[in-house]
Amino acid sequence: MNIDNISETVARFQFIADVSLIAHCKEDELKMALSMISDMAGTIDTAIFEAAIYCQAE
Repeated sequence: MNIDNISETVARFQFIADVSLIAHCKEDELKMALSMISDMAGTIDTAIFEAAIYCQAE
């Protein structure tokens, strides 16, 4: 997954979260929105960022 795809996925997270907050969703609708965000988050391959996130011990 390249940075453009990651940016697009994060924009989708933002959109779903914003709509959920503005629409004053019911509990089951909010659970569905969070489930959608969770599913999309699972598609991001974080392995390419591990070196930047974690310090390599020598």
